[in-house]
Amino acid sequence: MGKMTSRERFLTALNGKEPDMVPIHELLMSRPLFQEVLGYTPEGYDTESVCNLAIKIGYDSTLLSFGGMSALNEHPAVKEKEGAYTDEWGTVYQKHEDVWPADAPVGYPISNWEDLRNYTWPDPWSESRLDGIKVGRKMLDEHQMALIGAVRGPLSASWLLTGFSEFMLAFYDDPEMVESILNRCTDFYIVGARRMAEAGVDAIYIADDYGFKNAPFMSPQTFDKFILPQLKRMVEAIRKTTALPILHSDGYIRPLLDSIMNNVPLAGLNPLERGAGMDIADVKKAFGHKLAIIGNVNQHTTMVSGKKEDVIEETKECIKTAAPGGGYVLATDHSIHDDIPNENIFALYETGRKYGQYPINIPN
Repeated sequence: MGKMTSRERFLTALNGKEPDMVPIHELLMSRPLFQEVLGYTPEGYDTESVCNLAIKIGYDSTLLSFGGMSALNEHPAVKEKEGAYTDEWGTVYQKHEDVWPADAPVGYPISNWEDLRNYTWPDPWSESRLDGIKVGRKMLDEHQMALIGAVRGPLSASWLLTGFSEFMLAFYDDPEMVESILNRCTDFYIVGARRMAEAGVDAIYIADDYGFKNAPFMSPQTFDKFILPQLKRMVEAIRKTTALPILHSDGYIRPLLDSIMNNVPLAGLNPLERGAGMDIADVKKAFGHKLAIIGNVNQHTTMVSGKKEDVIEETKECIKTAAPGGGYVLATDHSIHDDIPNENIFALYETGRKYGQYPINIPN
């Protein structure tokens, strides 16, 4: 097999086949890594910095979001809290150094039907939303790398309008309001996904967490009734474009996967959070014939506090378990972040390149 471009390698794996070597992907959220590789720390997750970092290290793909999720406007209701702002959805965030580049939501625009009736929904057709995607596509094209566009999934987009606990309770207290919010949020991000596909992204991340560390957020029955139809609608819309749909869902979601895989035509699943009990061997055996697996190197423990040798061994284990037969993309089980030593980030990448050559041959 001849040497593939990064884009060919990533798409081959995402289509469930064996490329020349296992592609490597990361969500790049580490300020020390930006500093060491690029010589500066960006203020946020900006297109040029993220793409340049991915290019410089040699990843096969990188991820950019549908634009306009945040607008740094001071919020009058929390003026006494320095760094508080509201985004275009009306959700209030509090800036904090420890959670760069994503801030924590602290206030929400919808608490009842009156709020919902009076709510002004953002416009997904704003031209500026694709500015970052267009710049990223041009930069990555020069290096023949894959570009993943990211949208919020139905559940995550919805609870960010009400608060997490409030939305969970509303499944029982006010299911009609839940359905209404889910429908409108899904509609918004279907437009976003289609527009990013038209702008040239190769795949779409649907960022929609469904689990705590030891259990899903809700019963499989509640998930199937409320969330599954919206997820299916979104993925089927993406399947009508040239982009491939990937579900990004943290936590322990194994009890939901049978239903998802029987009903939703996903191309990939990420990040298989090892720290939440997601077993890569189990998922590969059960669903590896249906979708690609992305991730599973532990970014809570191994990457943070493990020695370089620990990172090498766990990376080799993931490759050996999930790469044979194709359909595997090497990555951590969420992201590269500030707590991870740069040495371990480079060790994962270098191990992937060394042991990820097809045919896979990692001795016991």
